[in-house]
Amino acid sequence: MTRSRRLLHTVSALALVAIPATAFAQEQRADAQQVADATEVAEAGIIEDIIVYAQRRGQKASDVPLALSVLTGDDLLKAEQIKTTNDVLQFVPNAQALQPHGPSRARWFVRGIGTNNTGNNTVNPLGIYYDDVYIADIANQGYPLFDLERVEVLNGPQGTLWGKNSNSGAVNYVSKAPGFNKDGYAKLGLGSFNEKQLEGAVGGPVVGDKVAARAAFYYNDWDGWQKNSFTGGHHPGGRDVAGRVQVLFKPTEDLSIQLNAHGRDFSGTQQGYRYAPSTFTTATTPAWRSVYPTGYVVGQEDETHWADTSPETLKARGTNAKIVWDGQGFSITSITAYEDNKQKVETGAAPIPSTSPFYNNGVPFSLADTDYDSWQISEELRVTSTDDGPLTWLGGLYAFKGVLDNRTVQAYYVRGNPGSATSTGNAWGAGPQFTDSTYRQETKNVAGFGNIGYSFTDALKLSGGVRWSRETSSFDWDYSAANIAGTQATFIANLPQVNYTSYLPRDLIFAERATQKTSSWTYDVTPEYVFDDQFRTYFRFAHGVLPGGYTTTGNVLIPATSQGTLTLPLAATGARPASLRVNQIYVLNPEKIDSYELGLKSNFFDKRLSVDLTGFYYDYKNLVVNVPTQIDPLPNNATVLFRNAGAAEIKGIELRFNSVPFPGFQLSGSAGILDSEYTEDFGQTATILGARTPRTSKYTASFIASYTHGLPGGGALTYGVDGNWRSRYFFYPTIASQITAPDPLLNQKAFALFNAHVGWSVNDEDTLSFDLSVNNLTDKVYKNHALPVTSGYSSQLYGKPRSVLATVTARF
Repeated sequence: MTRSRRLLHTVSALALVAIPATAFAQEQRADAQQVADATEVAEAGIIEDIIVYAQRRGQKASDVPLALSVLTGDDLLKAEQIKTTNDVLQFVPNAQALQPHGPSRARWFVRGIGTNNTGNNTVNPLGIYYDDVYIADIANQGYPLFDLERVEVLNGPQGTLWGKNSNSGAVNYVSKAPGFNKDGYAKLGLGSFNEKQLEGAVGGPVVGDKVAARAAFYYNDWDGWQKNSFTGGHHPGGRDVAGRVQVLFKPTEDLSIQLNAHGRDFSGTQQGYRYAPSTFTTATTPAWRSVYPTGYVVGQEDETHWADTSPETLKARGTNAKIVWDGQGFSITSITAYEDNKQKVETGAAPIPSTSPFYNNGVPFSLADTDYDSWQISEELRVTSTDDGPLTWLGGLYAFKGVLDNRTVQAYYVRGNPGSATSTGNAWGAGPQFTDSTYRQETKNVAGFGNIGYSFTDALKLSGGVRWSRETSSFDWDYSAANIAGTQATFIANLPQVNYTSYLPRDLIFAERATQKTSSWTYDVTPEYVFDDQFRTYFRFAHGVLPGGYTTTGNVLIPATSQGTLTLPLAATGARPASLRVNQIYVLNPEKIDSYELGLKSNFFDKRLSVDLTGFYYDYKNLVVNVPTQIDPLPNNATVLFRNAGAAEIKGIELRFNSVPFPGFQLSGSAGILDSEYTEDFGQTATILGARTPRTSKYTASFIASYTHGLPGGGALTYGVDGNWRSRYFFYPTIASQITAPDPLLNQKAFALFNAHVGWSVNDEDTLSFDLSVNNLTDKVYKNHALPVTSGYSSQLYGKPRSVLATVTARF
């Protein structure tokens, strides 16, 4: 490979560039020519488009009438700050997806729409796709990135073509497919916190030009970066192992069958909380202060006092088959997929401080154990026109079924001394000390969709799409509870051993079932106007619907007169207590959005600068967020509930640019302004009217700069720096936490993160390179997440401090 290859890599730094798009024959021929052309333009120092499939057909990115961000596979291989799926959003305007709990569950937000709940059955309004396959399980959406062709991030509702649960947008991660030219790579890395990284891939022909295969592997192992003042050392880290095998069959020129099998095993301790005292909110119930007394261990931002060092384990397995047949003037695509995900999480709350009357060698005041298993199966069949005429069309069918089985067992203290006669005699009214919660959620979705476009002239185009879908779901829940007998001393000593296999008896409180059915139409219409090769504009209206789901209320008081579906507990007296505190099912209604978007795409200076500018307005109803809600009839006893909360107006502006001022130097970036505000309240407890949507900064900006120059004896040096900045954002959508009593513990003020990189390519063929990366260059301290204040303390989670990684990469 010649020096032009190095220049092509240079202009591709997290920008829109030319790369191969898929493995299928028709696309391969076009892509081969595209790469050749891109090499020429790289030497000339200009920008060339990547071919994307944002509208389910191959198009130049600059021709797509959508707010679109693209990252290439080579960029991802070099960008050490992008390790998992959510990391790509740090370079997307008006977006974030931080992982406060570890690399399995992110909190995705795009343009103010997302989820601040990471419960196992949470529905993410941002559609996450692996190789065009929708991934429903929120714990399976945080996959490690390796051997990818590209990532496409689509801002705005995508419910017509991308379908299920894409009100916020869609992100598609495209694996590097098998090809008939042998190639591959191997990468080894060592870094801070004893990080060890290994990944690689190899692919090529197996049987002439009929069968090709590709195998990829990923391994990452690290120690925790937090000091643990409870255990006396460092909080444990984790290990992530993943792999993918693909086989491509080409029995004829017009038919291709691509099989994909992949898996992931993750094991790692959840990040430890830091307990920070609040000067804004003192305490809630005096009895809880007996567990959190003055003098509780706080520590620094890089320190935790957490006794829970049990690992979270996650096993993900999946397979899919993509069949493409090219006919005369049309192409048929079928994607059949199956995903299975198993997770086990053991969680202990804060260890009881030594100054507490309940202290017993640092035993946590609660322990929980969660096991769940989810699986999904889906089928998508679509037919797409391939003629070059003024009319384009697409039609398809979609079917999905998902099942989630979840069991959570928890043992915890009630208000007051858990071993006292008062507590054990009245624990049903104050909350059971042991609960066993098991539920199954089933979801079925069927849909039909279509899109049609027509070019009236070379300048004026009009396209539109529609999707009809029906989703049915059910939630079956068994909830059991018990009081743990014994004195204070025996109860505390036995607490760590309590689980659903060793503690009996327990009483069935209720067996409850909820169902719902949603039939909806989503649609969009987009007129475009092409002024010339430099300027084009579009307007897009889209209506989206996110089907409803389920959550639980937490322990709330059920009056003695309640009938409902409650079953009498087998108390010692054989009678139901006068008051009972249990969980209940809470049904979530569908979210609906109307989106209006105006965009301009342009290029200047003979394609050395491209600029995309987008403005948008959302009318959003029934947003589902975590908000304090008064369900419990006891006064001043609200619960934080994941629920529909009023309506919101969201409007903003986004800028994306990419430039090559001169050959070898590339500068790209983005900026966003976002104004999001709740316009309707929900009439319970904490008002949200006038508050911002959670985890939403008003201003965001990012940049990537790199420069590559050749060396006299061959090879090249590359220098790069990138950064992203965001203004203040709040963790909760209430007026109290944002305006009337804005506790600094419950928000993150404006901050910027910078990363730097230097690389040496040994030869012009770029077969061997050495790289050194520094992430969080300024060692910035910032919060990923914060829990509401309880007894004067908030549990805080922080981002990773400065780290260094050295890698060596061999390509062949």
